[in-house]
Amino acid sequence: MNDPFQIEDEDTEPTSSNINNNEPVYLEKLNLVQREAVEATDGPILVLAGAGTGKTRVLTARLAHLLRTRDVRPYEILAVTFTNKAAREMRERVSELVGGPAEAVWLGTFHSLGVRILRKNSELVGLQSNFTILDSDDQVRLLKQLLEVFDIDSKRWPARVMMGLIQRWKDRGLTPEKVPPMEVSDIAGGKLIDLYQAYQERLLTLNAADFGDLLLHCLTIFSDSKRQDVLNEYQRRFRYILVDEYQDTNRVQYQLMCHLCQRHRNLCVVGDDDQSIYGWRGADIRNILDFEQDFPEAKIIRLEQNYRSTPTILKAANQVISQNPQRMPKKLWSQKPIGVPLEWIEGKDEAEELELVARQIKIQVLRHGRSHSDYAILFRSNFQSRLIEETLRDSGIPYQVIGSTSFYERKEVKDALAYLRVIHNHSDEVSLHRIINYPRRGIGKTSLIQANYYCQLLGKPLFEICKQARQHSRIPTEAAMSMESFARLILRYRQRFQQEPLGEVLRDLLSDVGLIRDLETQKIDPKTKEKRVGFVLELMRGLDRFVEQNPEKRLRDYLERVMLFTQNDREEDSASNQVTLMTLHSAKGLEFPYLFLVGMAEGIFPNQRSLDESGEEEERRLCYVGITRAREELTLSMARRRKRYREEISQTMSRFLNDIDPSLFQVAPGGKMDVVQKALQKKQSRADFFQQLRRLQ
Repeated sequence: MNDPFQIEDEDTEPTSSNINNNEPVYLEKLNLVQREAVEATDGPILVLAGAGTGKTRVLTARLAHLLRTRDVRPYEILAVTFTNKAAREMRERVSELVGGPAEAVWLGTFHSLGVRILRKNSELVGLQSNFTILDSDDQVRLLKQLLEVFDIDSKRWPARVMMGLIQRWKDRGLTPEKVPPMEVSDIAGGKLIDLYQAYQERLLTLNAADFGDLLLHCLTIFSDSKRQDVLNEYQRRFRYILVDEYQDTNRVQYQLMCHLCQRHRNLCVVGDDDQSIYGWRGADIRNILDFEQDFPEAKIIRLEQNYRSTPTILKAANQVISQNPQRMPKKLWSQKPIGVPLEWIEGKDEAEELELVARQIKIQVLRHGRSHSDYAILFRSNFQSRLIEETLRDSGIPYQVIGSTSFYERKEVKDALAYLRVIHNHSDEVSLHRIINYPRRGIGKTSLIQANYYCQLLGKPLFEICKQARQHSRIPTEAAMSMESFARLILRYRQRFQQEPLGEVLRDLLSDVGLIRDLETQKIDPKTKEKRVGFVLELMRGLDRFVEQNPEKRLRDYLERVMLFTQNDREEDSASNQVTLMTLHSAKGLEFPYLFLVGMAEGIFPNQRSLDESGEEEERRLCYVGITRAREELTLSMARRRKRYREEISQTMSRFLNDIDPSLFQVAPGGKMDVVQKALQKKQSRADFFQQLRRLQ
């Protein structure tokens, strides 16, 4: 696979075979508003793309249109997405339309963009070009070390929590010196800013950056008045900039785009404020709500025709989201048949609620000949999945859970990757500490303490101490010999990775260090053991595939690709004919013919903690996202009682249901009276209406 930010020679022109005077095919299937969004190329543009309105088609067509009709070279276009998968699919689609020029477009994620810029300008922020990118676990491990140095109680102030606060500052574009003191006065004894500063200094020492740094460092470079030449270079280059999922951008991403677009001001952002659901991880809805204020000359284009859901489902979604005061007006509509009414399920407790859901799925699959893969069950919080899984399993319904531990987050995979990272960058001490005694080679904690003593005394990195460990008297002899043997192994494989096929070398490496052998001899459940070994074998296969697709790439390129596999990227699941289970956050961007939203009760959804921390509006947007995942049928459910610890508590219906017109719901089969009509005639409360539905179930 090509580097998503590969720059072609600037003298390269688009091939003439892709440029002609005929009406382009990418415009043929667009509605009038979609076509307007494609053809309005110059100046700031905000495309408000509601759920299911063909956003991807518009983005693809817009890129093709720029390449085909404008006097612009491919490398003068920057298109930013939130996942590598989205970037890959967009490039493939544009390539089908215009051919070769699509390969030279700067198309990738924000973090890919940051890496590309930072590799070229790393010395401006104190890094070498071969810097390592730390993942979240490595960040926490590093911060734990610093908590000890600062004598901060890690039980009261856990490293993971402290790391989260630091990352939120980075999302806002705040370096240590820019953090308002009042934000930390009562945290970790007022030491958090100093901790942040020490953490950044330690990263530089390790020649490392975390994900937040990939963008924050770029912003630091662009904001440096003494290095305007760097910013000017990129401003001149990028004549046209496109940003997908703009409602999910944080402040540092917003600031980067503002810097880059100032020369030409051809910034097109596509998003939907009604689908802004990631405030908890730094997304700032103000970026899209204030776009007109930031760019007074901006053109606003609203995509409102929905091609996914029935009018019934869309009406319910519109009624829920319209209660949010802070939003840009839009109303989804569809030309599809009106569709069936919404279904309502209510159980006396959580077990009965989910049993009724399972029964509905079984009946519908048998009665209508549907596939299990047509169904999805969405829930607000991860804790709900256990009982859902148990119920489906007991009912004999096959299922898959989306959003479990990522492949690259599994311990055995991280261990194998740590070896590769140390081979690539000897200064990566986070990875070095992870593997120096795994599998066990007689280098215990005491020996490492002594080795770190010499690091401080001599001002040398740990790997250099390991190379000549027997020269340092405090390190026990046997441990010193193991350290030197380990260092020789790393150096030997560094040379091999530079000269030989990557997959073959990795196999030899893992055999030499005994990693697979260690997994095979662990006293654990055989199935778990098989899975863990299988993950390492899959890593080898993945490296083989990478080499096949990118024969010119080396170890650094592979590690960079792996580390840029963000939490937004979903692994492809090969399983078929299974009901999909996932949280509402994981479901964004997906759609299903038949959808169940379970746990529609106050305290569950909306989530009480989220209400307390950030208010109702984002929870309501999350409900809107959930509803608009349904194409044909939508069922909502709740339990009247649920267990909380050892106590059983009563539940009330989610406030979001109060916004939905009763006429959109279906009367349960066997009902002897038209409760919907009665509800409309008497203008009865939603609670009374749902109570009547319950009696007829």
